[in-house]
Amino acid sequence: MTKKFIQKKKLGLALGSGGWRGQAHVGVIKALVNAGIKIDFIAGTSAGAMVGGAYASSGDVEELEKVFREKIDKKSLFWAFSDPKPSLGMFKGERIKKVFEDLFGKHKIEDLKIPFCAISTDLLTGEVIEISDGNLAIAIRASTSIPFIFEPVKYKKYRLIDGGTAVPVPVKTAKQMGADVVIAVNLYKNIFPVKASKMSSVKSVLKTMQIMMYHLARHSCQVADFVIEPDIEETKVFSDPFIGFINKKGVIEAGEKETLKHIAAIKKLLS
Repeated sequence: MTKKFIQKKKLGLALGSGGWRGQAHVGVIKALVNAGIKIDFIAGTSAGAMVGGAYASSGDVEELEKVFREKIDKKSLFWAFSDPKPSLGMFKGERIKKVFEDLFGKHKIEDLKIPFCAISTDLLTGEVIEISDGNLAIAIRASTSIPFIFEPVKYKKYRLIDGGTAVPVPVKTAKQMGADVVIAVNLYKNIFPVKASKMSSVKSVLKTMQIMMYHLARHSCQVADFVIEPDIEETKVFSDPFIGFINKKGVIEAGEKETLKHIAAIKKLLS
């Protein structure tokens, strides 16, 4: 007879940035929930904020998976990236905020089923901004505001850009929310090495940004109680951050597979 798992400690997830790789967070959450593990707090940066906010709003892992497998498609992404704003970004970002509202609902963060916090960065001061109340779609839009691609989000006195520029994996935030145990999910495992023969000036710039996030993510994860690093296949020097959401190619499965390897160890931490 299998001994029933009794969770004695509160679990916080720190879901990291990583563009299309963020779909692996869906698999991580799925594996934890199906193992009977309760998620008490979620802190997310960029793609981690998108997936984490979606799950915090519904509390339904099947609905979460359906959104990322079926509802995010080429048509919705084309529409989302069709509001050009050439001053402080290629796109204004209002349409992608509407996409977030359509996918995840028009919720206030303080009303979500699971306590949630999105991480962003103030372009004017470099300050890390933790968004734990107000409109969920705006918080996700701010956390995913990739520099040069999207115009910064006006929020209170701030001009917010992608949180991955400062804190790619928000472990400390999850701890501050009240978690006894924090699991960090780092999506940058396979982004290096790079073949020099396939580099170009544009890809060089993009990879330079990834180097920064790669090292920041590893630093952030040092204070986590457990780190999950999904084994996501990298097929190009820099896979398109948008097309990757359409050509999923086992990314969700990678998150689930890696998490399942560690369920016993995670349950031990929570007992």
